[in-house]
Amino acid sequence: MQPNTSQRSTVSLDQQHEAQIQAITVSTVPTPNPDALMFRLEEALVPVGTYEYSDAATAQTDSPLAARLLEIGGVELVLIAPRFVTVRKLEDARWPDIVPLIKRALREFVWSGEMAVFDTRVGPVGDDHSEVEKRILTLIEEDIRPALAQDGGDVTYVGFEAGIVHLRMIGACGSCPSATATLKMGIEALLMEEIPEVEGVAQV
Repeated sequence: MQPNTSQRSTVSLDQQHEAQIQAITVSTVPTPNPDALMFRLEEALVPVGTYEYSDAATAQTDSPLAARLLEIGGVELVLIAPRFVTVRKLEDARWPDIVPLIKRALREFVWSGEMAVFDTRVGPVGDDHSEVEKRILTLIEEDIRPALAQDGGDVTYVGFEAGIVHLRMIGACGSCPSATATLKMGIEALLMEEIPEVEGVAQV
């Protein structure tokens, strides 16, 4: 029996839908953390900043994309940046099992046109920061964060007290074996060299 016109039309639309999804480029990039992978996209997911989620309940409210990825078995944490997503897996999970599911979820989400994150974040340098803090934040934004982003990580500024800059490493950097070295030899060295008031850096 020959399929009727409506059946042929439905099949054709399904094929077009699948072709459009598969055409969305998602590149996998390794990070220094064996339990974290970076997934690069050509489409911008958020205008600026990074957003980290490990709690499914919070993600359901704040980030449709993170909520979808955290539903995948073995996914422990999601970091969303403008043109990449870092996924950290549970130690006993296997990348070959979950990478295809992550890529499929990312492609379908980009195709849907949904907002990745419900947030209206403003810039990090505000009037409520001291002059030293403004210099610290500028250095973090212009030099440190772009460098960390290359490895699928990021850093958030927590505060500056008694000469110590308090930071939180997130994304691939959050549980990376080399995070301490990055913090001390990279971030601390740069901040102390460029800003005399900085005496050290501590991770919180």
